[in-house]
Amino acid sequence: MKIFSENYGCYYNIIYKLLKDYSDISQKDIKDVIDREGFGESMLFLLPRLSQDEWELFGEARPDPVIPLSDYQKSWLRTILEDKRIGLFLNDEEIKNLKIELGQIEPLFNPEDIYYTDIFLDGDKYEDKSYRQNFRIIADAIHNKEIIDIDYMPSLGKRMRHYFIPLRLEYSIKNDAIRLYGLEEGKNKKLYILNLAKISEVRLSGRFVNEDDWPDFDKMIMKSYYKEPVTLLLKTERGTLERAMLHFASYKKNTFRYTEMRDDGFDGSRNEIYKCDIYYSLGNETELLINILSFGPTVKVIGNERFLKFLKDRLLKQKNMTF
Repeated sequence: MKIFSENYGCYYNIIYKLLKDYSDISQKDIKDVIDREGFGESMLFLLPRLSQDEWELFGEARPDPVIPLSDYQKSWLRTILEDKRIGLFLNDEEIKNLKIELGQIEPLFNPEDIYYTDIFLDGDKYEDKSYRQNFRIIADAIHNKEIIDIDYMPSLGKRMRHYFIPLRLEYSIKNDAIRLYGLEEGKNKKLYILNLAKISEVRLSGRFVNEDDWPDFDKMIMKSYYKEPVTLLLKTERGTLERAMLHFASYKKNTFRYTEMRDDGFDGSRNEIYKCDIYYSLGNETELLINILSFGPTVKVIGNERFLKFLKDRLLKQKNMTF
């Protein structure tokens, strides 16, 4: 297992729960906990290792289930505190106090060390006080199931005001921006996607939606999916499988082993191949395409026909570009 990754908290907490809550651990216990606490693809990584006790966790000398912070974790936390978006979740005083607690711990990298490609450079202004305030009000409203009153400026000189049921905040890597999925209150209940940067003001209405009446956002999104998923073949080299699971975490997907290790990878190399079906809405098609292209030759698109045509047209357009 890697020392630290985006899955660190989830995977280590699964093991913590197994060690803490079970005196005798059966194969069924392991599978049930992974299924309940993990990601959709966690079975691929954890189940074989835990079933075979690869890390020697379940013998007579079972370790004390304590997860102290490693130096790598502390460095990662210090790195996060330098991220321009951290102010959405913590106020200035909290950030200051955390930096004091971490003392002389150095970040793993600095924001200026990262060079981004295939994204817009005019992303949201995360340091803006009004932007941060709007984000927090919306996040609290989603948590409390409270209807909000929004002033929105879709374009220069235009303004709209509606009451919305806030359903989800989502970060777009391509646009370096946060958007809100909101259901307009009223008979039509139209679903809007609002750019957070274009929201001038958010007010709490003091009116709440009952748990039983809260819209099922996932079902609404599933209805908007294109009839066929994008189907990818993924090599295991360069951490492609792990990176893809993280990169496409916001999409509904099915992933399974497609071939055993053999010498007929995309370029004749020796690889295990995994197949991944990604379900998507047409509104996110361009963003999904850009994300897939960022993996280079370790990913192969084999369907659907619409997406394949879109991909080929995009590559031909790039090939014919002149500078």
